Amino acid sequence: MGVPKVGIFFVVDNQLLMDAVPVENGEPYGDTMGYGSHYEFWETMTPSNVIEKKFKARAYDAYPRGRVVYFTQKKLFVLYADKCLKSGELKWLAEQFCITEPVFARDEHYQCATCNPFFMD
Repeated sequence: MGVPKVGIFFVVDNQLLMDAVPVENGEPYGDTMGYGSHYEFWETMTPSNVIEKKFKARAYDAYPRGRVVYFTQKKLFVLYADKCLKSGELKWLAEQFCITEPVFARDEHYQCATCNPFFMD
């Protein structure tokens, strides 16, 4: 399956944009390993295809997003995601991060333009 990764992701028109590293190369934060910043990823991206151009044409938080974090003491991967991403999409995302048994969690921090009633483009 590959090396398990931690990092961030966006889903734009069913296409995945992600920034991830193997868990051992992650950034420690308390008892977790994570990686990346949604805003910095968006800010520094130079679009090279139609999906990336569409992504950059809106605010960084317009599209569904989330992150994979590894809890070191519990030896547990948690995939946090926007509520509009459904079960099949979450499983597909876990596969992209090479995670076999993640815990799926919602976090109100991850809300796209559709899910956030206060979103302003």
